Parts: sequence; C-alpha cells; structure tokens
Amino acid sequence: MEQTNQTNGTPPSYLTSVGIAAVIFSLLTTVLQLISGYMQINAEPTGSLFSPTMLFGLVVCLVGAFGGMVAVWHYANEYQITMKLGKGALIGFLTGLAMVIIGIVLNKLWLLFDPDMQQKMMESTIANFEAMDMPEETKQQMIDQAASQANPSIGMQLLYGIPIFGILNLLTGMLGVSLFARNKE
Repeated sequence: MEQTNQTNGTPPSYLTSVGIAAVIFSLLTTVLQLISGYMQINAEPTGSLFSPTMLFGLVVCLVGAFGGMVAVWHYANEYQITMKLGKGALIGFLTGLAMVIIGIVLNKLWLLFDPDMQQKMMESTIANFEAMDMPEETKQQMIDQAASQANPSIGMQLLYGIPIFGILNLLTGMLGVSLFARNKE
C-alpha cells in the first residue's frame, strides 16, 4: 500500500500521526490537569488570584501545545517526506482538535473515580476568594462568576478548548515543519 501511494504521487495519510500525538498529549495534559486540580484542592487559601496552581495550569497548556510539532515530526520521519507550512498547520490543528475531544472523554471518565472533585475544587476556589482583602460585594461577584463556570458543558469545553489547543498546535505544527520536514534544497 505504501508503494502504491508513492508511485501514484499521493502522499500517505497523516491521520495516524495526528492520532498518536493526540492520544499521548491528551493523556499527558489530563494527568497534569489532575495534579493541578488536586494541588488546588489541598492548598491553603492564599488570598491571591495568582497562585502556584495557576502557574502550573499555564505549564499544562504549554505542554499540550507541542502535540502538533510531535505529530509533524512523526509523520515526516515515518514516511521520509517534506511538506509545506500549511500542511504542518493542518496536522497541528487536527492534533489540537483531537486532543480536546480525547481530553474531555478522559476527564469525564476520571469523574467516575472521583465524582466530588469539581465540588472540592469549587470549595477551594471560594475559600481562596474569601481570603482576599477586598470589598464583600466584589468577592461575592467573583464567587458567583466562578460558580457559574464550575461545571462547563461538553459544548462549552469544546468552544474554549478547540481555539486554544487548535491554534497553539497549529503554530507548533508549522514549527515542526520548519524543524523536521522542510525541504533541504
């Protein structure tokens, strides 16, 4: 089959590389998100909006951004081919899309093991807001806003996740082309 693709000029499918990178990075980011969540649950309220847990969340986002680059690397190395930036961007975006979908499924599965996790995280967030030195009205507004976003629907998770991970992985997919799949002429 591989020779057929090469002889008739059609490149091999990149979906396997997208799938492999998406599964690996979904598992990695889900585990890191769980660690971050349990860090938040077990932390004492700091009374600050900027906490080590929030910084760890940014690290999780950065780690997840490199799925596109890994997918391009795998595809380029598996088939010994070069590609244009646009194809790398597509591979990266599709990797980000798949990561979001797989991540949602993994998070929902985790809630079967610890159904109280989201409630505990909300309680921790409220305790942190209550420890802040600000007017009570402002605290209550922050608590109400956090409570309204505590259990987002799958649609909302897709709405937020796809642009974030899709665009980040689109960019790292193009970076992957520059590093691993650029024509060396």
